[in-house]
Amino acid sequence: MFFNLVVLVALFFVDFAPASCEVDGFTYNGFQSAGNFSLDGIAERTSNGLLLLTNSTVQDQGHAFYPNPIYFKNSPNSNAFSFSTTFVFAIMSDYRPLDGHGLVFVIAPQRGIRRAVANHYLGLFNSTNNGKRSNHVVGVELDTIISKEFDDIDNNHVGIDINGLKSVAAHTAGYFDGTGLFQNLTLISGQPMQVWVDYDGSTRKINVAVAPLHVGKPVRPLLALNYDLSPILHQTMYVGFSSSTGSVPTHHYILGWSFKTNGKAQDL
Repeated sequence: MFFNLVVLVALFFVDFAPASCEVDGFTYNGFQSAGNFSLDGIAERTSNGLLLLTNSTVQDQGHAFYPNPIYFKNSPNSNAFSFSTTFVFAIMSDYRPLDGHGLVFVIAPQRGIRRAVANHYLGLFNSTNNGKRSNHVVGVELDTIISKEFDDIDNNHVGIDINGLKSVAAHTAGYFDGTGLFQNLTLISGQPMQVWVDYDGSTRKINVAVAPLHVGKPVRPLLALNYDLSPILHQTMYVGFSSSTGSVPTHHYILGWSFKTNGKAQDL
């Protein structure tokens, strides 16, 4: 698995491109020149330009956030903008088939997650604040452990989370190919995969798609949820990733990331 990731780095990031930044978006083709990217917990930037959210440390968590706030509204009480993001990730356990616990793309009111705990809380919430409306957090989770407490559908799923870890929509990890057939994906395979998250501010619809790297964005999304994010999102928010380990050392990587409001995220 490690060999696969090294080969990918050699092929996908032959030259580390610095982030291109603007008011409403950014693109990181690797994180070698990511500047003051906000990291906490056990998250780190590797020497070859990857974001490593968690390492072989067990029962711990890591966060990586874009350092500047992003405008999601014109005013506090207006409708949320459309936004688009795509990122490439890879999850590798030291002791397959055991692993834990997954990672989440996060939109949150602040950089980092205060009072969050590891294990099945994914470094995102804790037992007292999980599910509270005051969180104002939106997440797309790549969950590799089944947690009955959160009504998880299985130990290999993608979910849309609003203020808590009981996903408002979830589906076993995979994608619909060009013929419409569902192809399963194993999140902990160690293989790089790409995620696309798109929110349409006019129709209030969230689409999430996942596919192996180089397959391209599926025409049919894995998850399609009608949900108005306007009451959840503040005028400015922070975007990033959260991840945690349990009793099994697991490496959660982000290899590239692009984000844009009121437009399409730049291809990686």
